[in-house]
Amino acid sequence: MPFAYSESADIVRAALGSVLRQRREAVHRTLTEVAGEAGLSPAHLSEVERGRKEVSTERLLAVAHALGVRPADLYAELARLLGADSERPAWPEDPPAKLRLATAGMPLEALRSVADFSAYLAMANPPPKARPRIGFEARR
Repeated sequence: MPFAYSESADIVRAALGSVLRQRREAVHRTLTEVAGEAGLSPAHLSEVERGRKEVSTERLLAVAHALGVRPADLYAELARLLGADSERPAWPEDPPAKLRLATAGMPLEALRSVADFSAYLAMANPPPKARPRIGFEARR
């Protein structure tokens, strides 16, 4: 089996750091709060979030606990970032099913932002007015 691009330790560290930072920001917690609760220094957690330092499994579990997320969710998100689902089956034809798949891993704040932006677009770009059909005049 050929190796994926994600096999570089630097890429994996950077992706894990990105996952941790996004999760921390999604729950509106500071670096100092999460680091203190996880038993790390803020400087160490900052280095981990920037992909510059390794994090042990024990410390990763402590950070997950401090963030209020399951470690499995962190690993699943990391796998997605590294391309694990690139061979996933095609999107379903059903629009509600597409929406459920697309939003399954999104934090609540991100979902709210998407909903707000969608509402803005709908209001800013109303559908064009119906044109009278050929051969008929609109009643007045």
